[in-house]
Amino acid sequence: MLYKQIEQNKRNTWLAIGGYVLILGAAAWFIDYLTDTMAISCFFLGAGLIYLAYIYFDATRHLMKITGGVEVSREEAPELYELVEEMSLAAGLPMPKVYVVPLAEPNAFATGRDPEHASLAVTSGLLRLMNKKELLGVIGHEMSHIRNYDMRVTTISSGLYTFILLAALGLTTLGLGCFTTKVRGCISAIILWCFGAFFLAVGLALLLVALPLAYLLNLATSRQREYLADVGSVDLTRDPSCIISALEKLEEFAAEAEKTAKEDQAADFTAARRDADPMVRALAFNVFKGKHFWANLFSDHPTLDRRIARLQESIK
Repeated sequence: MLYKQIEQNKRNTWLAIGGYVLILGAAAWFIDYLTDTMAISCFFLGAGLIYLAYIYFDATRHLMKITGGVEVSREEAPELYELVEEMSLAAGLPMPKVYVVPLAEPNAFATGRDPEHASLAVTSGLLRLMNKKELLGVIGHEMSHIRNYDMRVTTISSGLYTFILLAALGLTTLGLGCFTTKVRGCISAIILWCFGAFFLAVGLALLLVALPLAYLLNLATSRQREYLADVGSVDLTRDPSCIISALEKLEEFAAEAEKTAKEDQAADFTAARRDADPMVRALAFNVFKGKHFWANLFSDHPTLDRRIARLQESIK
């Protein structure tokens, strides 16, 4: 099952890249159709491919810049470093770089294009909340993502979503700006409105067609990857209670935050950081959302109670 998942994720990487290029190509064709010139469509396609290369090779620095993560050594965080080292040895993987994100919400994520270039980050809130056993379970989960090549698929698919989102919003805003800008002369106004109509058409096409497709590309397999990483944590720690206890404590934290109106304090990572960048959201150990149907229908993470139930069922 494990090796099958690794091979499947490697295949999914190329499928994600193929889907990325296909969506970009379709958008470039639409631009070419509207303008009857290859220059703008080639620029759009080239910008997308450059962004893909940037995200693929520089994901760690990108994420740490967004979240404020700081790399730590064995001397600076001995217990955390030793737990990561223990899990990397259990997984038979190179030791990843270890980061601490100075944020209150208990969370963690792994990033990097492969195990040889992997990094593992935990928030200071997680370090305060979890005991050693529970922290081991969370690290085992993230190490499973590294072992399964999950980060590569997630990085590419979320990078696609981010690029299309930024392009769609930028072109739509530019198009609306052309319609609201006042210019002298009837001819100048007509030319400006033509540009506005073009930018608005491309922006809305990306927003209404390409963006949902990019999101579904990531959503299709993301929840299953989280379930498998939970099981992978059990495999590495040899103790199901490590990850189960960690998930139960996170569930208690979320319930307490909701009851005592601590959402503002607890959501600094989620709202200000993660929701602003889809890659951080997709890679996070947990997404703090309620159990409402609509809140979780299009979530890339299963709810905590479902993850706990799956684990308890698997160890019976």
